[in-house]
Amino acid sequence: MSKTVSFSQYQIYKNCPHQWYLNYVKKLQPFKPSIHLIFGTAFHETLQNYLQVMFDKSATEADKIHLPTYFKTKLMELYKANAYAGHFSTPEELSEFYEDAVAILDFFKRKRNLFFSKKNCKLVGIEIPIKGPIVEGYDKVTMKGFIDLVIYDKALDKYIIYDIKTSTRGWSDYEKKDQVKVNQILLYKKFFSNLKGIPEDKIDVQFFIVRRKINENLEFAPKRVQEFKPANGTKKVNDAFEDIQNFVKDAFTVEGEYQEKNYPKNIDKCRFCPYIDKPELCDKKN
Repeated sequence: MSKTVSFSQYQIYKNCPHQWYLNYVKKLQPFKPSIHLIFGTAFHETLQNYLQVMFDKSATEADKIHLPTYFKTKLMELYKANAYAGHFSTPEELSEFYEDAVAILDFFKRKRNLFFSKKNCKLVGIEIPIKGPIVEGYDKVTMKGFIDLVIYDKALDKYIIYDIKTSTRGWSDYEKKDQVKVNQILLYKKFFSNLKGIPEDKIDVQFFIVRRKINENLEFAPKRVQEFKPANGTKKVNDAFEDIQNFVKDAFTVEGEYQEKNYPKNIDKCRFCPYIDKPELCDKKN
């Protein structure tokens, strides 16, 4: 039997191996839709569609898209598709998230030239699938993911990988220093390089973070869009790849099966754990 590893699976393992064990080995956590999840997906699809039209046709054609309507349609489609077990939001909350998206999209459309331009640039792809082996000898355990956006800059002779993130108030230094979080885009760089046969030194990476909320009363109010370019040299990329390799070797067998063993609990990560109030599954003791 073979297994695929997503970044989110690796991230959960790094936060708490025991939670990963309950989620993936015991399959105890059911999928729970949330307004944050569907907002993020709807925003991704809206922005990606705009950029697809801009690069494939023209900025003029892209600007003809009524972004609030496009976003609202996607948001409601996703809500209906995920409300199979009942409502998970309220009309008031949906309206608030919609208005947040409108504000972000308005800012982006007005300032688009600061972030994306057709001059010397071409669109390589959107939602580019990546899949490949992670550890030699573990052929039945493969990486699987999708890169949000890749653009080739002819002037720089660089491929730029973008990972779009939706956030309530943006990333603070805490998020930027979270190496596991940053490893996502470093791993995308590694696998994109292998997939396309492009040297890593010709690939740059960038997080494109949008803020739902900003404090407009501040003298220097933050912008709706936050760009973050983490260090992504050879050592950083290799360290990220080694880290996910260690995860595979620690959690899987060479036959592609999950290892049945005692996985440690990280009691510093209990706050948002779905098992926090289930002592029969996690007693919070290492």
